[in-house]
Amino acid sequence: MCDILNSPCKVCSADLPLHLGDYETAPEEVECYCEKHLPDSNVRVFTITKDETYEDLPHIKKTVIFEKGWKMGIRYLTENARDNKDINHPNIGVEMIKEDR
Repeated sequence: MCDILNSPCKVCSADLPLHLGDYETAPEEVECYCEKHLPDSNVRVFTITKDETYEDLPHIKKTVIFEKGWKMGIRYLTENARDNKDINHPNIGVEMIKEDR
């Protein structure tokens, strides 16, 4: 099982789709950042590689279009969150690349 939630951007409070795998990481162990506010360091950046549209995502309750190049960052604040970084990611089922900064 997993924890699926909206997490606010640490800077502007924009809702970001977050998946915390296997309930191993608590929401307060991570910080999320929208594309406009990505930190330069200590963050994993996720970039989607093709356009995707989702109807009625359960945690967002609206149609969302993710365009190729959409980005989101997750900063892992605890050792536990860093240990589980491979199962903690944006909650969108699209192809994406990840970059650790």
